[in-house]
Amino acid sequence: MEEGGRVSKERQVLNEWVRNYVDPMFKVDWGKIKLSKANTREHNMRVCEICCTLIEHGIPFATEVRLNCGARPDIICPTHVQPIIEVLHSETKEDFGRLKANKYPPELQGCWILHYTSEEYNERVIF
Repeated sequence: MEEGGRVSKERQVLNEWVRNYVDPMFKVDWGKIKLSKANTREHNMRVCEICCTLIEHGIPFATEVRLNCGARPDIICPTHVQPIIEVLHSETKEDFGRLKANKYPPELQGCWILHYTSEEYNERVIF
């Protein structure tokens, strides 16, 4: 009974997040990794590593989701510590702040984990 309640609550959070933030013309594919050819191999590989970690921990995620605000985060995981994970390869934290952060609505400002491909992958960085 408790497991079913947790799943139901999780589904409720996901549905609410989609209603509030995702472009209604976009279909969210939970648990599937979508990669962009516009990103570098290093960037795409790090997205895969992070998503594999999320799968191993039972955390629902989606990639390359188009939000109402025009942003397209690398990974969304609304039931996680922070709902947005951005992988930075050639960008710096300052670049992200200047070019991408301002696209997010006020209630999502700072609600992200920035992960750098230049650093060795350690799953603790996303927790």
